[in-house]
Amino acid sequence: MGYIKIKFRNDSGKFEQEIQDVLDDMFHIASPTFTLCEHIWRPHTDIYETPDLIIVLLDLAGVARDDIRLEVSRRSIKISGKRDQHYLSGTTRYHLAEIPYGYFERHLALHAPVDTETVQAIYANGLLEVRLGKIPVERERRIPVMGPRGGNNP
Repeated sequence: MGYIKIKFRNDSGKFEQEIQDVLDDMFHIASPTFTLCEHIWRPHTDIYETPDLIIVLLDLAGVARDDIRLEVSRRSIKISGKRDQHYLSGTTRYHLAEIPYGYFERHLALHAPVDTETVQAIYANGLLEVRLGKIPVERERRIPVMGPRGGNNP
């Protein structure tokens, strides 16, 4: 049984886009894994903030916990790793291949400085949750202005 391919896009008539579409179609038919593993994929991410925490949530379904790397600085977080591809034996043909495999990476800027010593990362049910404690804003300190020779006299 054949299939009909439908693409939705604006009618700007860009010749370069049409050429790219033809090349993408050729490589997907000849070797679906060619374009699946060629680029770094970016997992979907949510960032939440409470008065005390910044919470980063990443969709990493199918990634082994040992394949996740986490780097945190006061103002940014980098999550990287890889998702191994599942190969099928025999004469299997792809009809749809949307799941990205291979290396992934996300660099995220944080809205507030965080304490890198108190970071917690929990990976369960395909979701990575990173909890980052915010550094409290330094309170204003009143500095007394001294007179000449260290005295408080005007």
